[in-house]
Amino acid sequence: MKKIFINLFFLSTAIFLHSCEIDNYDGPNATLQGTIYDAENKPMQLEHGTGTGRIQMDEISWSETPVPFYYGLKMDGTYVNTKVFAATYVATLRDGAFYPIEGDTITVTGNTTHDFYVVPYLNVEWVGEPQLLADNKVTATFKFKRNPGPAGEPMPDLMDYQLFISNTPYVGNNNFDPTRVAGAVAVTNDQENTNITITSLEPMKYKTTYYIRVGVKVNDSYRKYNYTPVKSVTVPVQ
Repeated sequence: MKKIFINLFFLSTAIFLHSCEIDNYDGPNATLQGTIYDAENKPMQLEHGTGTGRIQMDEISWSETPVPFYYGLKMDGTYVNTKVFAATYVATLRDGAFYPIEGDTITVTGNTTHDFYVVPYLNVEWVGEPQLLADNKVTATFKFKRNPGPAGEPMPDLMDYQLFISNTPYVGNNNFDPTRVAGAVAVTNDQENTNITITSLEPMKYKTTYYIRVGVKVNDSYRKYNYTPVKSVTVPVQ
C-alpha cells in the first residue's frame, strides 16, 4: 500500500510539473485599435457592440485553418482591444451595413493601429435638429444617399427607416424605448435625397434628456441599419 501511495505521489507531481511547463507562455500583451471610415472618409456611425458589424480575427502565425474570434465596435466607428496576443492575423470587417471587403493581413506587436475603409450602403444625415413639440413628442427630419457598390456591385434596394429614442447615449436598434416610437416605416429608392420627417408615437414621459437617432436599412443579408449621428432633446422640468 505504501509503495502504491509513493508511486501515485510521484506521478501526480510529474503531471503537475509538466502542466506548468506547457502552460509557460506569455499572456496577451499587445493592443490593437483603429477606426472604420466610410465613403466620405469620416468615422462610420455604428451601433455599440455588433449591431452594425464586427471584426473577425484569424491568427495565421501557427495555423492555416485557425479558429476565428471577434471584436465588437464602438458607436463612433472606433474599436480597441488591449489584450491581444502578438501575432499575425487576417482581420476582416464583416456582418455590417456596408459592401463586403477583403480581409487585411496585419502583424500585431506592442500598440498597433489598423484602420478599415468601407463603403456603407447609405449615408444618413440630419436636416436641422430634432425638436420637442408642445405635447412632448419628438419630431425629426433626415435624408439619405445611396452609395454605389465598388467594382460595379449592384446597390441593394431600400427596406425601411425608424426613429430610435433612448434615455442613454447608446441608442440604436439594440437599445431604444419601443413605447416612445412607432415601428419601422417602409421606404423606397425614389425617396433618396428627399427630406423625410418622422414623429414619435407617444410623448416623452419623463423630465430628462432623451437621445435620438434615425436608421435606414437596406434589404441585404444582414439587414443592419445605417445611422445618423446621435442627437439629444431635453424635456424640461415644469
